Amino acid sequence: MRLREIEEAYGSRVSLHWRTFPLIPTAQPDRRVTQKTREGWARIGAQERRAAFVPPALDTPLPSSSIPALAAAKCAERQGGEPFQRFHARLFTALFRDHLDIARPDVLRTLVREAGLDLARFDADFAGDAYEAVLRDCAEGAAWFGVSGLPTVILNEKLSIPGAVPTERYRELIDWILAGEPGGVIPLAPEAQRAVAGQSTIEGSGTSR
Repeated sequence: MRLREIEEAYGSRVSLHWRTFPLIPTAQPDRRVTQKTREGWARIGAQERRAAFVPPALDTPLPSSSIPALAAAKCAERQGGEPFQRFHARLFTALFRDHLDIARPDVLRTLVREAGLDLARFDADFAGDAYEAVLRDCAEGAAWFGVSGLPTVILNEKLSIPGAVPTERYRELIDWILAGEPGGVIPLAPEAQRAVAGQSTIEGSGTSR
């Protein structure tokens, strides 16, 4: 949702490209919702007011792997930007609102139909190299940018921002890049600026003694 806000604010001045990074690369059958799962979803939902996070009931089955859904997303991407966005949005609500098992091919094909994609083309791509495309994205993210968790945003193919940060932070860094990176030094986040200011004050007091 935060990145959608960036797209809306900057228009053609920015280009958003999604890369896949599987958190569950190998099948883990019998995954179930725990209280920790519910608390995590509720926390994220509180941070993302525009997103449809509905904590599932305890012991609800969870997808055994994230690979099938990510491979499906790669297939949707090949059908164009708008089809991908429709499928991406439906995939998100399927998991976090409807609690569907998005590791199942039949569920994914239903989502493809609901998003208005070309199902025959999807089936062909899904049976092709979509799985390998997911693994390539993952390997490149880890090797080139040190990605180890989600979300991670890479700006201008060189600046890595891990974790869920406020939209204002993305805007600050994008504005800096669009301005030609003045000073050649990445602007500090507000909390880092406060920490530096506080440290300087303490050091100054010590020196005055």
